[in-house]
Amino acid sequence: MAVAAELFASKPYDDIYVTDIAKAAGVAHGLLFYHFKDKRGLYLEVLRRAQQEVDDLHRRREGEDSRQQWLRGVVRRHIEYRRDHAFTMLAMMRRGGQDPEVDEIFEQSRRVGTEFLCELLGLSEPPAPPVRVALRGCMGAVDEMCVDWLSHGCDLEPEELIHLAYTTVVTILSTVCSAGRELAERVDELGPSGGSVR
Repeated sequence: MAVAAELFASKPYDDIYVTDIAKAAGVAHGLLFYHFKDKRGLYLEVLRRAQQEVDDLHRRREGEDSRQQWLRGVVRRHIEYRRDHAFTMLAMMRRGGQDPEVDEIFEQSRRVGTEFLCELLGLSEPPAPPVRVALRGCMGAVDEMCVDWLSHGCDLEPEELIHLAYTTVVTILSTVCSAGRELAERVDELGPSGGSVR
């Protein structure tokens, strides 16, 4: 599985053949078909595992004591993960509407991202519609920034993109602060631009 994940992360799907995966993994071609039926089955399993890894990026790490540190850490991890798994992430983020199984894997990642933002902001109840839309918009904005960055050969320094993405998320969240004083205070803790780049 690790070999297939590495291949799918480094090359477009159509440029990879089951024989390439079998050879790189040192296994018989038929063994892959036995376990995964075909290349698509293996690819979907790679995407599911990638989605689980992306979900784990939201877990608070040591040293992320403030909301600002936690959010900045999550944004950094997302950008670094997408850079390191460019083709897998581009395929998952660009295939909207073309493959229901890929769409569901991607949708699960968006839900987890939105749940993270709810936890970050201390929202225990389902958010009001404007807040819900803004939370979803934050995830979409970071995804689209990454798609553009990856599609252009990572032409921004990662630190610059991290700062830009962080600032975008905070700005989107600040637009819905009228939903309550507590929410406004929590968003204020994130700072107008997330402080320094690091």
